[in-house]
Formats: sequence, C-alpha cells, structure tokens
Amino acid sequence: MDYKIKSGDTLGALAKRFNTDVDSLVKANPNITNKDLIYADAKLNIPGSKDEFQAQGVSKGPDLTGGAQQTQGAQPVGDVPPGQVGDWIKQAMDILKANGVPTDKMNPQDIAKIIQHESSGNPNAINNWDSNAQKGTPSIGLMQTIQPTFDAYKLPGHDNIRNPVDNIIAGVRYSIERYGSVSDVPGIKGLSNGSGYVGY
Repeated sequence: MDYKIKSGDTLGALAKRFNTDVDSLVKANPNITNKDLIYADAKLNIPGSKDEFQAQGVSKGPDLTGGAQQTQGAQPVGDVPPGQVGDWIKQAMDILKANGVPTDKMNPQDIAKIIQHESSGNPNAINNWDSNAQKGTPSIGLMQTIQPTFDAYKLPGHDNIRNPVDNIIAGVRYSIERYGSVSDVPGIKGLSNGSGYVGY
C-alpha cells in the first residue's frame, strides 16, 4: 500500500507503525538513497512484514510464509496456506472455481502474499492516507480493494467488502482481469525477482 509522507515522519517510526523494518522500506522504495532523508508529501510504498501477519493493534494471525526457520520449498507452491487466512482463501477459491475461474489463474500462495503485503491479514484494514482515500474511496479489507473495484468484481451474494471471503473474491477477479493471473500481479513478480512488493 502507499503512504503519503508527512512532515516529521522517519523511516524508523514508519517501519514500527506498519510492522515492518527500515531495510524492507528501503528495498520497496528504490528512490530512497539515504535512510535518514525522506521528504514530506512523497509517496512511500509500505510492504508487509516479511515473515508473519501482524497488523498494528490486531492479535497475531497465522504465519503464511512458513516462518524464517522453514526451508524454502517445504510447502509446495499451489497449496492453500494453513490458518485462518488460508481458510478464507480456500473458501474464496472454491466459490471462484464454482463460478468458472480457472484454478491456474489463482495460486493460493500468491493470494496469501498479496494479503500479507496489503493488509497484514487484517480483514478490517482501511487505508486512509493514499490517493484513493483522498478521493473518498479508501482501500478496505484483506486485499485492499476500493469500493468501485469491489462492486465491479464481486460475485452475487458476496456483497460485503469487509467480509474476508468476499474481499478475496473481488480482489482475485480484479487481478485476473487486469494482469492475467494472480501470479502476474506486479507485486508478486517483484517478490519473485527481488525488487520487492508494489501495490496492485
């Protein structure tokens, strides 16, 4: 998600506020060349925490990345991650499949990564500071959809942007329509090539 830097902000304070670290902020914002120098009114891409879902003021959720100690590849690509967020992803994918969405377009591991970086797994997350919020349509929910996008991509009977399953359904359908698949979302490609996550 994007954050508009305010006067007095520091990378250290913002990293703490958004449950990440300074190095991750710098990696997600290649325009930053000096960790001690950021400018008010500039846009800052806020990545999620690297190894776990933890939203500020929200109890710790499931670790969908396997934790720092797990060896890479221990969880096969394509498996639904364990835990509450994984359950929501599975429910959403079952509904999407029943509505004709091809399974090869919606890798559950990549859906989990988007959720991790967009909302830290908090279905009540609201972004009140980016350009969408300034236009009166803040990004809401697990996949941080704005209301017009949610309305365009929701399925009948799944009308609640704050419902985690409904939010995933709309976010996945939008991702497939715009990028071809969830795995082709720029933030997922950025994580794969080492350039870091960017909002979608």
